Amino acid sequence: MKFKTIYILFNAVILLSFGFIFLMPLLLLGSDYFALFVSKNWIAGVLFLLTLIIINGYFLWNWKLFRLLESEDWRGLIHLLEYRVFQKGRCRKATVKMLINAYVVTSNVDKISALESHLRDKKPALLRTFALQFGIPYLLTMKDEPKAAETYFGRAAEGINVPHRDWLRWSYASALLLERQFDAAKVTLQELLDSKIDPVLQLLAVHSLSFFAGTDPRLAERVEEDRKALAQRFTSAQWDRRIESNSKHIQIVLFNGIIRDAKTWLFEQPATAGKVAAPAAGRAADGAGLPPEESEASSDPDEEKTIN
Repeated sequence: MKFKTIYILFNAVILLSFGFIFLMPLLLLGSDYFALFVSKNWIAGVLFLLTLIIINGYFLWNWKLFRLLESEDWRGLIHLLEYRVFQKGRCRKATVKMLINAYVVTSNVDKISALESHLRDKKPALLRTFALQFGIPYLLTMKDEPKAAETYFGRAAEGINVPHRDWLRWSYASALLLERQFDAAKVTLQELLDSKIDPVLQLLAVHSLSFFAGTDPRLAERVEEDRKALAQRFTSAQWDRRIESNSKHIQIVLFNGIIRDAKTWLFEQPATAGKVAAPAAGRAADGAGLPPEESEASSDPDEEKTIN
């Protein structure tokens, strides 16, 4: 149904309902009682009309915005929101969120960095609110520029009351893996598992740690225990629904294939002993949810086995 139709029907229903309730004493009891009724309840009528005026004013003020959303005119929407944010300085939370989503839909992720820089000067408090969303450009360029991603996500994850801190920490660990800072990545991933996190994120962390289990018996034991616990917690179909329900996180959308691979690994038999971390760790970034990276060659043929 068109937005204009909904708007007209809304006003018609509200006004008819109000008119019926307010005029009912006149129709049933006569003009004398109606005058008494009005003298005692006129304030309620005025408040109702003022509320209706405010609601209509809001819709009329944002009429162009709603029409652009209705028609899915993303480029027009971006132009309008950029005008409000960059030229008018209206850096409201809802406006910034909508602008980021429009950038993602139209694949203009490079503009997210420009928006981040603008808010850093105009309204830095929103950088914490949208720390995960402003990390999108760093996620997409993480393979080529892991240091920039490590710096951003490391700083963002340490923010006070930052939303989605666990996802920021996982992204930070992913950047460490790509930089081959394996010890630091393992510590971060283990700390993540020690906290209460979403099952999908727990799956990603356990899967990432599995690449290092070959040379760490204690870690291997923990990985296997967590793998069994996660496999018993949900069925394969339930995991699919769980992953789908978490699609609000941009990591889920960007690295859906890696997450599906982790789910497949979850229900496989545990890897055999004797694996080493040198070649496997080079591929640990894949398990963390990152684009594939070529691992270093090993001098021992047995070391070239893939850890499942």
